[in-house]
Amino acid sequence: MDKKKSVAGQEDKFVEDLASHVAETAERNVPILLLALQDILDEVVSGSQRAEHVKKTIWQFELLQSVLIALKQDFTQIQGKWETATSLTKILVHCSVGLDPPDSHEFHAIFLPESIERLLVLCRNLQHRYTKIPEGATVSTKAGLLQCFNQVLESMKWLYSGHVFLTSNVLRSNYLLQMLITDDKETGISLLGAIQSAIRVDPSVLETLDEKLVNSLLDEVIYKLSAFNEAEVGAAATRALVNIADVYPPLIQMLYSRYKGIRPLLSRWTGKGFGRDLKKLLQLLDAGSAQEAEMQRLHRAASTIQAIIRGFLTRRRVKNADKAFATLQRNYRVKQEKRDIEKASHREERALQHQLLLARRRAMRETRQKQLDMITAMHPAEVDKYLEASQIHAAIKLQAVWRGVLERRKLGLRKATARQVRAALTIQRCIRRYLQRLEDRRKEPLIWQPPPGLTDERRVELQALIDKKRKDYPSQCTDRGDQVRVLVRDFFAGKFLGDLTHNNEKKHCIEHAQHY
Repeated sequence: MDKKKSVAGQEDKFVEDLASHVAETAERNVPILLLALQDILDEVVSGSQRAEHVKKTIWQFELLQSVLIALKQDFTQIQGKWETATSLTKILVHCSVGLDPPDSHEFHAIFLPESIERLLVLCRNLQHRYTKIPEGATVSTKAGLLQCFNQVLESMKWLYSGHVFLTSNVLRSNYLLQMLITDDKETGISLLGAIQSAIRVDPSVLETLDEKLVNSLLDEVIYKLSAFNEAEVGAAATRALVNIADVYPPLIQMLYSRYKGIRPLLSRWTGKGFGRDLKKLLQLLDAGSAQEAEMQRLHRAASTIQAIIRGFLTRRRVKNADKAFATLQRNYRVKQEKRDIEKASHREERALQHQLLLARRRAMRETRQKQLDMITAMHPAEVDKYLEASQIHAAIKLQAVWRGVLERRKLGLRKATARQVRAALTIQRCIRRYLQRLEDRRKEPLIWQPPPGLTDERRVELQALIDKKRKDYPSQCTDRGDQVRVLVRDFFAGKFLGDLTHNNEKKHCIEHAQHY
């Protein structure tokens, strides 16, 4: 913390010493002294509290006012010339952007507008000297002036980007209009870029301007489209009109009413390398408003998307159709090959049958010839016997063949009948097994039902048996304890006998059920 306080104290001391030197130094040497502010600005981080403190200190010691006054001098007589002026503009803008001093009214209402005006004057002087350079001057001198001009414009853009209300001061300035009127290509392109930048920073700035001033700016832009042949100028002017039309809807109507030949004028720039901006501007003119142009753009985009989708679907259908045609042709070739193979096999089979027929006929002729030779060699008395025997043998053979045909026909019927008989036997066997299972299930005793009770005859029989047992084995008990033991013994003996009887009856019931 102490180190930061010591650094801040050193910075304040440096600014105070610099302010005292500026107050005591001759006016001609003030710009050189003020360049020392750049060193202290480079040491602080932009946007930090330290940077804000340094800016406020510079403002309090009126060094910014000194920079503004120094920019009014003729820098041709100062060391560093226009590079020094460019450096001072950077210092001025660097300290002004982000600064909010206690006396903010003076800063915003007086100092900042004067700063913008001074920067425009400086740009005007640089442009004037740039255009007045003779043809025999060195290229470095002209390039140096153009570079200083662009750097001052960039400083001005930085300034009104930090303080948006200054855009109206820029566009209202007569110096900006004077610079636009100048027929210089390089500076004209830079000025058109500055106008676009101001409109992007504050889109509503054109609505605050006088219509006459807006018309004057548009006149210069249209003039550059008509008077210049360089593509760079045409591109900058077209881009400026497009950007203005995006934020200022009345522009399209103004172009229609004020510039009747705008479309032929724009058509001559076709194919110069900025077709996108030119096409957009022509679309705005055709639509009549930015909203209608946006609707047309969306309609074209939708049409393009639809065309792409239709093309994709068509190509996919064609691709699928090609696959289908290829499959169809492949299947047709396969079928054609199968058909050719079948035709070839039929042809070979017919040829084989023909060969067999010829061989059979040849064998028959040879056989008949042998028979004739044999008959010729035989005794005449034996010829009739031989012919009769041959006829009988042929008849037997024919009968055997015909019986074989009949038997083979009957064999098919017998096979079908045998198949039906086997099927009937299988069905009958399954039915008998099913009925047998039902019968067995019906004969089984029901587990959930208890066995039937004793009949009266069986009960009389058992009671007679018990009485006989008691008679044969009388009780010898004399006291109460013996009687209890006897009763217990009789009880368990009777229970055992009852269980035995119950088991016998259950067995008898099961045997009876199996019998039925």
